[in-house]
Amino acid sequence: MDGLKNAMEDAVEYQLNNLLPTMPQVCSCEKCRLDMASYALNRLPPQYVRTNTGALYKKLTNSSVQVEVEVMAAVISAIKIISAHPKHD
Repeated sequence: MDGLKNAMEDAVEYQLNNLLPTMPQVCSCEKCRLDMASYALNRLPPQYVRTNTGALYKKLTNSSVQVEVEVMAAVISAIKIISAHPKHD
């Protein structure tokens, strides 16, 4: 549906961008990154927004320590699982 965005996508992408460079042994190709993001997003509650104002509000809300920890935990779990079982050679 056009006009909807899951604000958690940005939070997951942010954590992947921060964590993957610290793990040079983990494949960070586009396929693996998308698999990691999908895995993490499926374990986090969606936070859909429709407007830029809504996106800004969710960004501020997601900056709480609790939400950051939950997103980071989901992303770390995704990195472990996907890097152990990549879907490519």
